Amino acid sequence: MMKELHSKGTRIEDIAAVLKRSPIHPRIVEAIKSAHALGCDLKNMSDANTFFIETILEHHGLKECFLEINTNPGFVDQQGRLRIFPHHDFTKSSHGCQHPSCLPNMCKLRT
Repeated sequence: MMKELHSKGTRIEDIAAVLKRSPIHPRIVEAIKSAHALGCDLKNMSDANTFFIETILEHHGLKECFLEINTNPGFVDQQGRLRIFPHHDFTKSSHGCQHPSCLPNMCKLRT
């Protein structure tokens, strides 16, 4: 999908602008900041990617609240294209989890 967006002229700035419009309820933002202020070790686990999550968290002033972000690696390459890779390279070997809600590239139990 990213390759198709880039081929149509979508720039990384366009993607970031859309991500910044992702709504997070103000009470959720407040709850995250309060939990962080109380010393809670907050971790983010998602099947999205680092570029998406970090862009959204930074926009809402929440990135520093999280001790860890466990997700698929995503970075902007030298051509300005977003590259996303699986957290676990399931094409080479299975990560071994048998849990029914576990996706092949993002184990929710072992990360």
